[in-house]
Amino acid sequence: MIGRYLKYLRNFIMTEPKRNIITIVGTTGVGKSQFSIDLARAINGEIINADSMQVYKRLDNITNKHPIQERYGVPHHVMNHVDWKEEYFIHRFSEEANKAIEDIYDRGKIPIVIGGTHYYLSSLIFNNKTIGSTNEIRPKQELTKEQEALLDGPVDNIFEELKKIDPIIVEKFHPQDKRKLRRALEIFYETGEKPSFIYHEQKLDELESSSLKYNTLLFWVYSDPEVLKERLDTRVDKMMVSGATEEIKELYGVYKEQSPVPDCTSGIWQVIGFKEFLPWLGETNGDDISSSLYKEGVERMKIRTRQYAKYQVKWIKKLLSVELQKEARFRFKYGGKLYLLDATDLNTWNENVGARGVSIAKQFLENGPRAVTIPQAPENLKEMIPDDGFFDNYKSNKVLGSESNWKHYSCSICKDKNGNDLVAVGDEMWQTHLNSRRHKKALAAGDKKRKHMELLQQYGDANSRKSVKLDL
Repeated sequence: MIGRYLKYLRNFIMTEPKRNIITIVGTTGVGKSQFSIDLARAINGEIINADSMQVYKRLDNITNKHPIQERYGVPHHVMNHVDWKEEYFIHRFSEEANKAIEDIYDRGKIPIVIGGTHYYLSSLIFNNKTIGSTNEIRPKQELTKEQEALLDGPVDNIFEELKKIDPIIVEKFHPQDKRKLRRALEIFYETGEKPSFIYHEQKLDELESSSLKYNTLLFWVYSDPEVLKERLDTRVDKMMVSGATEEIKELYGVYKEQSPVPDCTSGIWQVIGFKEFLPWLGETNGDDISSSLYKEGVERMKIRTRQYAKYQVKWIKKLLSVELQKEARFRFKYGGKLYLLDATDLNTWNENVGARGVSIAKQFLENGPRAVTIPQAPENLKEMIPDDGFFDNYKSNKVLGSESNWKHYSCSICKDKNGNDLVAVGDEMWQTHLNSRRHKKALAAGDKKRKHMELLQQYGDANSRKSVKLDL
């Protein structure tokens, strides 16, 4: 314990040089790409893509790639290079993004990471974000054929095996989250140590030193949800007349060639704007855009886009902010503050986003992370940046001691896509489900069915009594 305190004190007092990096987060359609280009041109920066869909070749419309003619020659890395038939994994992203960062540094420029896929971004700027990531010094055991077969097999088998080995960590993940369950079991096979123990050690490490890999400046490009909703709907409409329909049809041609046909939960097939049109493609082969199925596809695409935007805000406020708040222990010596840029009114873009962002970045780069004098958020959006009091009462599964909150809740009323009882992980997700429209609708349907059965039973009993009287 004393050793850990001394390590914390040394990290708090001593300044170890770290290189600068800038990251940009925000919802889809809010203007992150535009701001990244404005910023790169002002500070001699280059852009690294952290969106898992934009790594795939072409499909510029449905993957929302910024038009080349509007990039003004600013180089973009880790983008537009993966074949559609390939599945792109986080370890490949980390390798390619880190290589790009080193290359940008070597040429005296500033890396600007624009986030779209959150676990990609987290893996790039934080240490210890994946269980086992700090335990490469442990000797790794080679996997047996039986272990490899289990890891590559059905998720239900992985879940049951991990449950026997580590009943604590298994509660942290959804029973159908194969990627995380597989990684946790793989760590046990390789190290012989329970993932829950390794997780606990990592959280202790985070208390001793900054978890940021770089001097990190973060921007959150934000828009009022109601304004953004209309903007996103309009954006989808423009995409459909600018080439998205042709992209969807071309992608469908490759999709049909696959054996087995992809389930649209991985690779390029999960992109918003493809599976929403499968009913239309299957019925008309993409030949009739006047079809009601096409219009339904457009509407589903709009809904999915709005849902994704809500998810992105939730991640920023409840996950990213939690990780960054830990840097307050070290007075943000390596950065970690999240600066909010208000992109609600596009007429004031330069004042509220461009000029404000560039000024913050220049102070950060010239004088260090703690020298920025501009407030984290404009006056009208201060409540968007959580204060210390918020985190004192915030229940998160990302902090030390959160293991006691890991728990699976099963809803016998609502079913998942496989027809099984729906599972929620953690009390917060469970409460969210109980208050959701989906659950309330299922409850109402269940009550209606129960009353109907009671009436049928009552009617049947009355008929039976009447029949007995007639027989007499």
